[in-house]
Amino acid sequence: MSWPANVASFCGWPLLTLLLLGSIAGSDALMHKWNIVQKSMRYMQETMLRNSLERAHLNYGIVFSCRTISDQNLGDEVHFHLQLGDLSGFRRLDRNKKLALFLHGWNDQGSKDWVQELLLTWTLFDEGYNVCVVDWGNLSQNDYKSASMSIFDVGLTVAGIIIALEEMRPQHFHRRNITLAGYSLGAHAAGYAGTVLGGEVEQIIGLDPAGPLFTLPAVVSPKYRLDPTDAQFVQVLHTSGGTLGTSLKCGHADFYPNGGRAPQRNCLMFMNLRDMQNTNPIACSHSSAAIFFKQSMDPKYPFVGYQCDSYRDFSAGRCDKNRRARFGIHSRRRTQGSFYFDTGSHQPYVDASWDWPWNWGQAQDRAWQLERERAMYASQRTSGALQRQQQRAHWRRRNRVSGRTGC
Repeated sequence: MSWPANVASFCGWPLLTLLLLGSIAGSDALMHKWNIVQKSMRYMQETMLRNSLERAHLNYGIVFSCRTISDQNLGDEVHFHLQLGDLSGFRRLDRNKKLALFLHGWNDQGSKDWVQELLLTWTLFDEGYNVCVVDWGNLSQNDYKSASMSIFDVGLTVAGIIIALEEMRPQHFHRRNITLAGYSLGAHAAGYAGTVLGGEVEQIIGLDPAGPLFTLPAVVSPKYRLDPTDAQFVQVLHTSGGTLGTSLKCGHADFYPNGGRAPQRNCLMFMNLRDMQNTNPIACSHSSAAIFFKQSMDPKYPFVGYQCDSYRDFSAGRCDKNRRARFGIHSRRRTQGSFYFDTGSHQPYVDASWDWPWNWGQAQDRAWQLERERAMYASQRTSGALQRQQQRAHWRRRNRVSGRTGC
């Protein structure tokens, strides 16, 4: 979840030019010129996106790394892979569970620790899902512009996997029982997958959808980005609006913690920045969308927002009696609007609540199991590293005895 410090550098728009244009935009005499500049920018952005959309094709290098809790093996965790062209992993899906697919963002991979921890948390707090990460690291490792142009390939491949599942097991898998969750560029890729599937996907969860090239410098057409028509229910969490993410309302229910902009409260201290592996408040705030999403999976800590017209009104207490809505996998998926709430600076970021009808004993069991799984995961990584180290030492000794030299 790392991003460059210079926000403008990765999409190629000169920041100085934008600042100068922004400074003159307030003048009525020059407003017309500013509108022309925005239209020009939108045209260039949409031209690039349209060309990429028209060239979109299935990518057989994208791997779906999945995990689920086995009902047959006393709650053991099962790992398997799905991939176009290789149907061997399809039979490992539990036909009695729904399917959730998580799409990471730019310059990330499905094997990253934070992604695997998110999947682990999801399976432990909602055993009703097979959960997979859509590992499109073969495309996301490019420069930002190239990665942005790849989201249509990713979305088309996700839709292809879902269609293949429906054709193989029409009685057990249907797009209306599928959740897509995407972070940053992954949110827009999830939106395109939903478009290909006719907007019939059960829900899409957008985690701070990427702003540059989609809503910055100008807002492009909804067909190139995440929007409410992509699924039956679209909920979006905004944490760095106007910089790496967008403040634009993209779903049925949009949530704006701390106003939805950088810096988020957990990104104001250096220790927090270091813990999140980001070196500046903007990148940290962007990453906070995924961090809050993982925390919200614990039903003991609901991320609940109040419907409001603005964060200023919310902060002034004018929305305390308005409707509330819950963000995340435990959302009731009915309410629509813009919802605001505040978070703390440290985990778990929100207070424990007893106002929601959840089994807290079961939640505590899940939390304990999560800690145990984390310890086992760390132990497995350590033992694997030791084993590789021992193997290298063995080959070095063998080469010395035989007189060979390694390269």
